[in-house]
Amino acid sequence: MNLKLWAIKNISQRTGPIQLVVVDLDQSKHYPLNFVCVLPRYFRILEKRSSKFAKLFGPKSHDMAKKLLIDASHREDDPEIKNLITKRLRAIEAEEQQPGLTVV
Repeated sequence: MNLKLWAIKNISQRTGPIQLVVVDLDQSKHYPLNFVCVLPRYFRILEKRSSKFAKLFGPKSHDMAKKLLIDASHREDDPEIKNLITKRLRAIEAEEQQPGLTVV
């Protein structure tokens, strides 16, 4: 799998939500054909309500999310998206120091 993180920004809204999605470039080069899952805000690994991301990567979810976010931060030019990526990285790093439910 050649996984990358893509940010989808709703440009019709001035402060609309930005969605971070995981894509597999081995499946296709074009979204949505390469869609794998959405990067969740909450990492619930052992709960019934676990996200698809947590189900796919299990205990390695934090490491995979961190890697995808770091790679995306190097490629991204949009300051709003970069800010969101930075916030998510900080939340994951804080969670690694204090295990429990991560809110990113």
